[in-house]
Amino acid sequence: MAKKQRIYDAVYGYIDLDDIEFELVTLPIFQRQHRIKQLGPLHTVFPSAQHSRFSHAIGVFHIVKKMIEHLECEPGEPNSEHKYEFRDKEKELLKFAALLHDIGHVPLSHVGEEVLKGTAEDKSKAKLASQVKDSTFDPFARAEPSWWNLFPEKQYHGGNTKLHERLSAEIVLRSKEIDGVLSKIKGWKTKKRRQRAKEKIAQIIVGQNYMDVPTLLLHSELDADRLDYLLRDSFFTGVGYGRIDLDYIISRLAIFRGEDEVADLCVEHKGLHTVEHYILGRFFLQTQVIFNRKVRFMDLLFRDVMRYMVKHQNELWYLMGLEEMRDCIFSKRPEDLHKIYAYTDAQVFSEMRKLHEDLDKKEKENRATDEESYINDCVKTIMDGRIPEPVFPTCQKLIDLKKEKDYRKQAEKQVNEIAKKVSDELGIYQERIKANLVEQEVMKYKERMGAEDGKAEEGNREAVRIMYKKPGEGDKIKPAAKSNATILGDLSDKALLIFNVYYVPSKREDKKKVDASRMAIEAAFEGFVIKEFKS
Repeated sequence: MAKKQRIYDAVYGYIDLDDIEFELVTLPIFQRQHRIKQLGPLHTVFPSAQHSRFSHAIGVFHIVKKMIEHLECEPGEPNSEHKYEFRDKEKELLKFAALLHDIGHVPLSHVGEEVLKGTAEDKSKAKLASQVKDSTFDPFARAEPSWWNLFPEKQYHGGNTKLHERLSAEIVLRSKEIDGVLSKIKGWKTKKRRQRAKEKIAQIIVGQNYMDVPTLLLHSELDADRLDYLLRDSFFTGVGYGRIDLDYIISRLAIFRGEDEVADLCVEHKGLHTVEHYILGRFFLQTQVIFNRKVRFMDLLFRDVMRYMVKHQNELWYLMGLEEMRDCIFSKRPEDLHKIYAYTDAQVFSEMRKLHEDLDKKEKENRATDEESYINDCVKTIMDGRIPEPVFPTCQKLIDLKKEKDYRKQAEKQVNEIAKKVSDELGIYQERIKANLVEQEVMKYKERMGAEDGKAEEGNREAVRIMYKKPGEGDKIKPAAKSNATILGDLSDKALLIFNVYYVPSKREDKKKVDASRMAIEAAFEGFVIKEFKS
């Protein structure tokens, strides 16, 4: 029997790992996750939310093991039609994918991911624009500007693949450290077999082969990733919204295969209301914590500062962009690997301080542009830790996504026009006025498209499927949203629209001028707020 190592987790207690799993956890590329917070800058508002991507990865691994234990059956086992015969290799691959699924996360988690995607696509658009001016340019040969064009192997990218998933897959495929650990597994000694294993791990991480049961446990309506972050984020932020009954949900999981033999991860009908709790808990965690007015403001400040640093690198301060990160992952030089180890939240804060010193000097010498003064004020606000209130109290509105399909786009266009007009009237840099609209779906329902449509994709994760017995027809499944026994049907295709207006004043302005600017901004948006949120 393989030797076991134990890690104590605040959410689940002791988690067992075998020697190979534990060796993966101790690799520098995995340990890097200790220095990347799970919720980015959210700890600036919820101080106890200090948990890391490291603890989340261990938690996802733990849940995957529990899922395997519940769903696994032996060949010929009675009443096993809703179970799955996991091969030993499949179990190993799935557990490794669960452990390694987040090793490619960038600093500040999803805030940093948004920045790196945006800057890479801006660079791609600029390159495309310059090519269009070239008379020899072939318009039919161009690729749409997108971050995933930076990666040559398109088989590791699907319609729903996230940037951090793709980066994690690339690290798995190319890391000598990971390869060295996997080479110790019996049956994976040869380079060819080990490469096939790494390719399968990468495919699970990015969500390929969506209808395969092992992939479903990491990419489905009730996957281990979502279950862990809901429990973990609730625990460490101190709120109760996501404290779901994990063991009961897992005990009611079932594999259902229809006439086309496509696999679905479902929940038995008895677990319907626990699933309802899961869906609503996730919605409340998003709206009350992730989209908290002050959290959102800090996200916007960090986003602008990081974007500036990636776009304007110099010898005084430096922050890696997506293309450079990709090159470091692809490189075989040890110094490039160490750049990845160092690319964490701590580096962002360290370089931000150097940026502040540089911009402060420019402001004192009256050499700073409007953009540089604005970025310096963003950094000062972050460093001060005094988060201003939005101009308005948070405005919220429940919208029907079917009836108001383009509502958000139209509203965003309107608020951007208002922001530009008032910035021109006040003579201030437009980025200082941040009119922010976010949309959080309550319960989206969408029929999953199958391979026969030529558009096979990961189904909507909230459209949890319930398995029930239909008299005379045996077991059937349907989305929880279509059940008459829950309120989810009434919430299907609804979204909560959350609107805030923020103002980032110049630190050189006196209080009287700042107050006057806030009042002018409030007056400019008042008509929009009354019309859209108070009618």
